[in-house]
Amino acid sequence: QWTDPAVGGLVLAGLALGAVFVLVESRAKDPIVPLGLFRLRTFTISVAATFLAAFGFFNAIIFLPRWFQTVAGASATESGYNLLPLLAGMIVAAILSGQLVARIGRYKLLMVGSLVLLAISLFLMTSLRASTDRPVLWLWMVLAGLGIGPSLAVFTLIVQNAVNPDRIGVATSSLTFFQQIGGTVGLTIGGTLFADRLTGEIPTQLIAAGVPKQMVDGFSASGAGGGQLDLTGTGDLGARILASVPEAIRPLVEPLIPNIVRGIHEAFSIALASTFWVGIAGA
Repeated sequence: QWTDPAVGGLVLAGLALGAVFVLVESRAKDPIVPLGLFRLRTFTISVAATFLAAFGFFNAIIFLPRWFQTVAGASATESGYNLLPLLAGMIVAAILSGQLVARIGRYKLLMVGSLVLLAISLFLMTSLRASTDRPVLWLWMVLAGLGIGPSLAVFTLIVQNAVNPDRIGVATSSLTFFQQIGGTVGLTIGGTLFADRLTGEIPTQLIAAGVPKQMVDGFSASGAGGGQLDLTGTGDLGARILASVPEAIRPLVEPLIPNIVRGIHEAFSIALASTFWVGIAGA
């Protein structure tokens, strides 16, 4: 809960420390992030855009492998291979966009178009379900890579050309710094949405899969039948569910394992798909 001292309290503490950081930087002789850079409109907009674009990129990179492992049954290594369409699109777009801007010197239309493409690809990913075919998901991932790629290359060029030569190093590092912060904030928000949606979807999807309501009441996002169950682990989910329930009731649960697995996979997919709304808002 956001009102929990361990959550809301740390958020407030982070904001307070951020204010202290700005105060110290404004008075430092050699600041880590020269605040004077933010007087440059081009620099400020580029930093803000990079911060927001990272929302979508980091969520896709972190959450999609979890879907491949939990729902598609891939190993940790295989889930990494399944990210190649996203990475390939990102690399190709970064290289081509950098070359294009270097040749024509214009970038606004390219950046707007790429971020619109990122938003569209993430919107497509919000329809991710347990039955989604891998080639379809790979196509969405290619589009996402093409959308985020220019942000990784062109904003660096924009910033480097907007500052004095003696500020190029610190301006570039500041851009990367805010990109990492944006990704971290996006992951935090996405993770919160995922956990909340998963908790609500599991009972609904289990009942829809044909699991009796009295048995559904024994399940939660983190446990089954009173035992702890890691829904994000690798391996046979059905076997792990069966192992987590008391031995005395396993004969009753075992015939329903396929239904339980199907319901959990669907709940997991819906919950994960909801995290991409964070990236859409950022894009």
